[in-house]
Amino acid sequence: MRVWLIGAGQIGTAALRQLQKNDEINVVITADSDRPQAVKEGVIDKVDFVETVTAVNMNTLARRIRPDLILVDPAALNVLSRVSGGAAFNQSMIEEMRASSDYPCILLGS
Repeated sequence: MRVWLIGAGQIGTAALRQLQKNDEINVVITADSDRPQAVKEGVIDKVDFVETVTAVNMNTLARRIRPDLILVDPAALNVLSRVSGGAAFNQSMIEEMRASSDYPCILLGS
């Protein structure tokens, strides 16, 4: 099984630790930084792709990655959480990603 993990913050790192227990799961990791929490903690050496994923480019990237399942760490999408109205914007972006995805997509922690 091929799993695309978008974001490797606290929740993504916890999910990654569990996924790594199964040798039959191949995890492809995308983060908006080359040193997300999973790298800093030594869970992985590096991310596979450094990109910001949005509803606009998600399916294009997914066709390249070819996942069976997409897992999204919500922290990966909290860019505007400190801006007034940012949390609502982030939530709507997450919903748009799930709705527009051509692949099964699960938001971690929800």
